[in-house]
Amino acid sequence: MTAPSSQQPTTWDRARAVVPRGVSSGHRVGWRQVFVRSSGAYVWDEDGNRYTDYLNAWGPIVLGHCDARVNEAVFRAVSTCDLTGVGPQPGEYELAERICEAMPSAEKVAFCTSGTDATMHAVHVARAATGRLKVLKFHGSYHGWSDHVAVGSSRADLTADSPLNTPNSNGLHPALVDDVVVVEWNDAAGLRAAFERHGSDLAVAFAEGYVHSFGCVAAAPGFLELLRALCDQHGVVLVFDEVKTGFRAALGGYQSVCGVTPDLTAFGKAVANGYSLAGLAGRDTLMGHLGAYSKNEATIDGTYNGSPYAVAAANRTLDLMVEEDVFTRLYALGERLRAGIERAIADTGVRATVTGLGSEWCVYFRDTAPANFREAQESDAGMYQRYHASLLSQGILEPAFPTGDRRLNAATTEDDVDATLAAVHVALTAAAEG
Repeated sequence: MTAPSSQQPTTWDRARAVVPRGVSSGHRVGWRQVFVRSSGAYVWDEDGNRYTDYLNAWGPIVLGHCDARVNEAVFRAVSTCDLTGVGPQPGEYELAERICEAMPSAEKVAFCTSGTDATMHAVHVARAATGRLKVLKFHGSYHGWSDHVAVGSSRADLTADSPLNTPNSNGLHPALVDDVVVVEWNDAAGLRAAFERHGSDLAVAFAEGYVHSFGCVAAAPGFLELLRALCDQHGVVLVFDEVKTGFRAALGGYQSVCGVTPDLTAFGKAVANGYSLAGLAGRDTLMGHLGAYSKNEATIDGTYNGSPYAVAAANRTLDLMVEEDVFTRLYALGERLRAGIERAIADTGVRATVTGLGSEWCVYFRDTAPANFREAQESDAGMYQRYHASLLSQGILEPAFPTGDRRLNAATTEDDVDATLAAVHVALTAAAEG
């Protein structure tokens, strides 16, 4: 006999029984909700509650959820020529041509399936090109889960005294930590010192041109230019991690906004509006080191690299970005939200500040905007928990932790923004009352 419905295992119960912690990606843990439908700017949970989505899968959803025009392009690709594993796949070189035209650093482009793949290949290319081993990165910036770069980012047990080059999790090869030099973001003196000490051993320097790993933190004036100059001086390959900013900050990535051009660019997320596609772009002299199964080349291989389905989604996404002037809309809506949040902070007198770029923003519960990871970690976690809980109860979906960046998509309306601002006013008051 079937047990009463109240005794039936929940979706989470069933998932935890067969999947570690119930999910295949750690950041999905910690939610009560299970979402079963999405459309445009909204998602619905299995209980029928609708939420305005400002998580947007951490960035891939840029046009809107379940965009019919993108899905139709994918269906045509699936119905015409699916995965073959031989030669250029349909649409692959057309997409590469478009990226080379739009992105300042791109002379050649290679596709893969995730940001972790792209940054891993960037390390391999830089080491092959320079003959060096060491990697420089910035404290708090996340560049994927390959051992080469999974150092010095967020971890639940970090303290103010934790070394900057702490591995991001257990299971990473401890010997690789010695080859990773970690500098605090916006620390010009620390950056110069790192290059002075390690410059001749550095193969590559990684940076988010605009940091989203711990919210929304811009480079200080001249900092990116200093990084570019030091890389040139010491023969170090400069990589911009544009997995979040590429095709969201601008069609040409954040590099086209800030005017500093890296040697290599890792991109992903928004390029295909939710389909699994990422890539590495860069100077021909560097990209020429990519090959297969040779001691003289850095191997790039993957059954699903540049799959015709994801490539079709990306080509249609880029079409629509241009045809509908998506970036103008994203920037206007983002500015409307940030300005409204600033007013709500002033009205309520809550100790908070808002930062952001284009369609993205972050609210920090501290007096001033942070300049680096250490300062971002000082955002009041208790206030944020109350703020987040209030927003969620009002049907607003945002990240569950204080330094998560949020973003809107092009299907978000002005009415959505205004309703969100009303909810923010309530949530700020709730945050202060704890």
